Amino acid sequence: MSNIKDYILSFITLDNNLLGSISEEEAQRKDIQPGVGPEVGKLLGLLIRLIDAKSVLEFGSCIGYSTIWIAEALKETCGELLSIEYNENILTEAKKNVERAGLDQVVNFRLGDASEIIKSLSGPYDLIIQDCDKALYPEMLEECIRLTRLNGIIIADDTLFKPMGIPDKFSRPVDEYNHKVFSDDRLYSIILPIGDGITISIKIKE
Repeated sequence: MSNIKDYILSFITLDNNLLGSISEEEAQRKDIQPGVGPEVGKLLGLLIRLIDAKSVLEFGSCIGYSTIWIAEALKETCGELLSIEYNENILTEAKKNVERAGLDQVVNFRLGDASEIIKSLSGPYDLIIQDCDKALYPEMLEECIRLTRLNGIIIADDTLFKPMGIPDKFSRPVDEYNHKVFSDDRLYSIILPIGDGITISIKIKE
């Protein structure tokens, strides 16, 4: 599998020069989880361009890696991103990185608990991505569906934690999320084995 991943990565060019240094920083730090990785970042950029997304919602800014991938695509579609992060210090870093990337006009940040903020949003969004506290994935799904436009996309990252043997604290809610999206007739879903797994759902009915 490593040969396959290396082959895929050999074709991926970074959409912003800052992404490489952010990825290296994430790998060295112990206080944050690694970002989505270039293959998932490229997929996010592809999906945003594919549906000509104008409004995207991200849960989990971290220090801005995925945020920059998303924002680069939205710059082309003339769209905007709302990115939610609960850690104030991490959010400050994300803001600085997005500004350094020249994308601060595309991104709006909000500090706070995703499970509370989501209730106050009205949408609709073309695409929503969850990459926050895994325990929130199943909890926030219904609100994500509410906020997503018809034929819009809902994405969750790290969704292959269970078969990867990740501890139950993290893998159980992600597994619950997968079961929920695949059993919901409002959604048409697939899990892709890139990164640590990414579940993509299209909202096909209200």
